[in-house]
Amino acid sequence: MSRLAVVTGGARGIGLAIVRALEAGVADEVVVWDRETSDIPGVRVMAVDVTDAAAVRSAYADLGGVPKILVNNAGGGPGGENLGEGADPFGDVDLFRRTVDLNLTSAHVVTSVVGPDLQGGAAICNTASIAGLMPNFLFAYAAAKTGLIGWTRSMALALAPRDIRVNAVAPGIIHTDIWEKMTPERARYDELVASAIPMGRDQSAEEIAAAVAFLCSDAAASITGQVLAIDGGMTLGRPL
Repeated sequence: MSRLAVVTGGARGIGLAIVRALEAGVADEVVVWDRETSDIPGVRVMAVDVTDAAAVRSAYADLGGVPKILVNNAGGGPGGENLGEGADPFGDVDLFRRTVDLNLTSAHVVTSVVGPDLQGGAAICNTASIAGLMPNFLFAYAAAKTGLIGWTRSMALALAPRDIRVNAVAPGIIHTDIWEKMTPERARYDELVASAIPMGRDQSAEEIAAAVAFLCSDAAASITGQVLAIDGGMTLGRPL
């Protein structure tokens, strides 16, 4: 049976790394659902607003198959905004809602459309964040990722009788567009990494993607409801 994978937000960054990792033996075909329509060799990219249920239903109708793997990766700052703009604990309500929609509600929207058709042996993996595991200054983003982690565990319990697994990864600090916007000065970014991560180095998109590929593979057939932090020990606390 063909193993079709759908990756939301897969046009760049961690999402694109996940696409490549799935291609390397976990999935036979990978389709990207993203607001961007970048040309990715060997990959079908469909322009989809994953916060819009009607748009997701239309994309699913055009997909041509039922996925074996679903990766809810879409997230970040809504409209490409700097997540640091959500650092005010009494900040803009509209920005808060849009951040939660993109980072949490979108996963439910996509899964509510695709999920009823998933067959036994299917795997869902959600891209959360260490922001959902520990207090931090990104109030809207942290709230969304904390919610995504809770939703992941609840969905895992609900879908286990159907032999459908649901897990999440929680990336640490990665020098992607999100962190470039929040810390444009590389020296400041390096200082943050050195002071906050016990292992003294940041993570890479490829490391996150490898974890996603594992959780979506048959090697993880008995793993569900788990949140795997790939963070160099950051969630353990400050380096001694």
